[in-house]
Amino acid sequence: MLIDMTHTITQEIPIFPGTPVPALAPACTLTRDGFRETLLTLSSHTGTHMDAPAHLLQDGRTLDDMPMSQFSGRATVLDVSQEGPVITEEFLRANYEAIHCADFILFYTGWEGRWGTEGFLEDAFPVPDEAAARYLVSRGLKGVGTDAISIDRMSDSHLPIHHILLKDSVVSIENLCLKKVRGRKDFLFFALPMKFEDADGAPIRAFAELREANEAERRRR
Repeated sequence: MLIDMTHTITQEIPIFPGTPVPALAPACTLTRDGFRETLLTLSSHTGTHMDAPAHLLQDGRTLDDMPMSQFSGRATVLDVSQEGPVITEEFLRANYEAIHCADFILFYTGWEGRWGTEGFLEDAFPVPDEAAARYLVSRGLKGVGTDAISIDRMSDSHLPIHHILLKDSVVSIENLCLKKVRGRKDFLFFALPMKFEDADGAPIRAFAELREANEAERRRR
């Protein structure tokens, strides 16, 4: 069973303050041209997206320069919706069994439920502290994700968590849809970024493959 973990890009999509609002306009129409095409104008960090090391680091790699293996692997979703504003190293160590084999750690903060409201941009969602971020890097992860708009506190312009992750080529994935996989452990996760030259980040199509569900379906047939 495949579960979509991606928000649809619309002109009303929540955006990080200062990011250009996306525009979707008809480039060609059935009436005029006999076919449809849409002109898309959007930031590389619009909607459900991935940050490359080049987003913040002078010599950081771009997404188009990273191997495809970076964008898929085993994932675990940790429910941090009741943890308060800070995800600590102590919390992560207490969940060692859930994360020790993961390639991606995804944080369900509950902010997905605020999508499309002013509350989504409230700067109170749980984020890792620096010790927790360093612990995540020590696990050899491919990526860290969240259903919130940022893996850092929005008010912290230094973006320390981004820097800790990205300098070790741990990509950051933001604005995920995690409600349907809340608390899931060890499933296949795919986060496939749009490929364009010198990509400092890109919108992604993120989805989960739940193999046990597929096996149960086959047994019922």
